[in-house]
Amino acid sequence: MRGMGMNEIDFIEHLRRKISRSRAVSVGIGDDAAVLAPLRRGRLVVSTDMLVENVDFRIKKDGQRKAPDDFLTPEQIGRKALAVNLSDMAAMGAKPLAFVLTIGKPTYISTKWLDRFYNGMMRFAKEYGVNCIGGDFSRAREFSVSVTILGVAEKPILRSGAKPGDWIGITGKLGGSIRRHHFDFTPRVKEGLLLSRHSLVRSMIDVSDGLFQDLQHILRASGVSAEVDLEAIPVSSDAIVLCHGDTVAALKRALTDGEDFELLLTVSSRQKAVLEPLWKRKFPSVGITWIGRIVKGRPEVQWFSKNKKIRIPNLSCVGYQHF
Repeated sequence: MRGMGMNEIDFIEHLRRKISRSRAVSVGIGDDAAVLAPLRRGRLVVSTDMLVENVDFRIKKDGQRKAPDDFLTPEQIGRKALAVNLSDMAAMGAKPLAFVLTIGKPTYISTKWLDRFYNGMMRFAKEYGVNCIGGDFSRAREFSVSVTILGVAEKPILRSGAKPGDWIGITGKLGGSIRRHHFDFTPRVKEGLLLSRHSLVRSMIDVSDGLFQDLQHILRASGVSAEVDLEAIPVSSDAIVLCHGDTVAALKRALTDGEDFELLLTVSSRQKAVLEPLWKRKFPSVGITWIGRIVKGRPEVQWFSKNKKIRIPNLSCVGYQHF
């Protein structure tokens, strides 16, 4: 470990000794492929996400001055790379089991920096009881990391289950994630498991590309429309700070900012009556806000303010775009 002067083979062996595994993993890092114990019940759930330097984060290089919000530490990047995948498991109501990752390593990334990256990721993995079971490295011009995560759910929660009459709920608060939330958010895994275990939701998605855009994913998958009360949208304090107290601009951020990683869900009136007291008891520090209803109609969002239907201009093409 002196000076972290390692080649790839040495570094992989260093990781193999460092990473623990659970009973779910028969063979972990060290072979051509990992081996997981067969599932006794439930379905295998798989998701993948990629983070790319100068798109999802910035890295402080030698000679650069650190400025707040501009650069992430290796530990923060490692944590985020796993957290966004855990959020996908949460949205499906799945228990995360294991993950593999692929890293694109430029020459300016040292093995010491990479070890710190893994420290941040593995500390977070331990919190959620999820095992790293393998991966790959490649040379690259900029740093990138792609994580593929495996989980199990007895009955995965899909986007396609929303029905007319359902209530639309959102956990937490929205907007302004660029200030800090995008790298220090808590994936709603425990919340998703509760909702799945008690069959309390009809459809669900995590808000990664903005509330407006992600709600439309549910509407299209379910073939329904939505009526949303603008006054009910839970706007974060970060959005208000970024907008210098302008509440209208902050609301637009709450509707369109990406990387909130909250759960957007729909429930029947009967499910809502069961969910509310259970939620308050289990997750007293995590709010859930009812922002509207699912209705019949083509997949679109109808906006209401003070019980009157209104139009919001310039909202049709916003939300995070990957292309």
